[in-house]
Amino acid sequence: MSVEELNKYLDEMPERGIPECDLAVSLNGELVYYRTVGREDLDRNICLVCSVSKITTCVSALRLVEEGKLGLDDPVWKYLPAYRYLTVKQKDGSVKPAEKVMTVRHLFLMVGGLNYSLSNPPILRACQKEGAGTVDIVNSFVESPLDFEPGDKFQYSLCHDVLAAVVEVVSGERFADYAKKNVFDPLGMSDTGYHLPEELMPRLCRQYVYANGVNVANEVTPYNKYILTPDYDSGGAGLYTTTIDQLKLLTALALGGTAKNGYRLLNEETVKMCEVGQLNNQQKLGFWPQRLYGYSWGLCGRVHERPVLSDSLSPIGEFGWDGATGPYGLVDRQNGLALYFGMHMYGTTYIYNQGHGSIRNKVYQTFFGK
Repeated sequence: MSVEELNKYLDEMPERGIPECDLAVSLNGELVYYRTVGREDLDRNICLVCSVSKITTCVSALRLVEEGKLGLDDPVWKYLPAYRYLTVKQKDGSVKPAEKVMTVRHLFLMVGGLNYSLSNPPILRACQKEGAGTVDIVNSFVESPLDFEPGDKFQYSLCHDVLAAVVEVVSGERFADYAKKNVFDPLGMSDTGYHLPEELMPRLCRQYVYANGVNVANEVTPYNKYILTPDYDSGGAGLYTTTIDQLKLLTALALGGTAKNGYRLLNEETVKMCEVGQLNNQQKLGFWPQRLYGYSWGLCGRVHERPVLSDSLSPIGEFGWDGATGPYGLVDRQNGLALYFGMHMYGTTYIYNQGHGSIRNKVYQTFFGK
């Protein structure tokens, strides 16, 4: 497959109802492809990327694991005492004390028993308190009972927001400051952070909501409902970034954890850990087979396990994640490949179930002749 065919696929995105997008690919640390579609003002390139934020949060926490300051199997209550005495909903509607302890590994793997409801009264109350920060609000999550015992099943949730709070406690720094100092600045990600400052607002991409079925994009005022307060750094969904900036992070991981500029983001052995799915069979029953056949979940998002199910041209161990506004990131250490597809639209079922996989495979066909 030629580069022209990849260009054509991207150029057709507006016909699929996606008016603006871009794709960047690096190979062995070098930018080998970058194309923008539908964006008239190329300087207007910052997006609110929602769950792509989780990659930064996992990397930040894994740095502390490497330093021996955080253990994967440590109880969460060691760092957040509010998590010591947990309760769990029962099938009959009653609530009982949790029998299992929530661990840091549970947070990484989305098996902690939490959900993604932001309307629980304790969370709403915590957000109304003046100066409520990350730890304050995260503590409110467990004022409500867990949906299940920690470790029992996979459920996409606020687990990585809790993980960001753990990073904050362990590091002694606000999470946003820790990420800036240890991830963004050393990698040259100057257009990435939490809580978009006023001076960067003119560079925010237009945002849309997708009308599935008719494939129409409806422009809306940009928003991110997961940024709960000005002092809350959402590790699960609070990031703003550009496609090129995010590619820098993914590229460092694809190079085994050391960026092209020599900065060691993670040890290679840690990156290799991210290439291993860690869900057991019971936990996989709660995973999403409809959009991720052949994948599991690990320490930094989805992990490719079974090509015979996935129809993916990427190797076993490829990992990464996407976001509610449609972006998609991929890390392939074995081939030194990283890719990031950027867009800024909520509700695009098409892009998750069809588009991301097509882009991934077309990149492999283009650069590896598969």
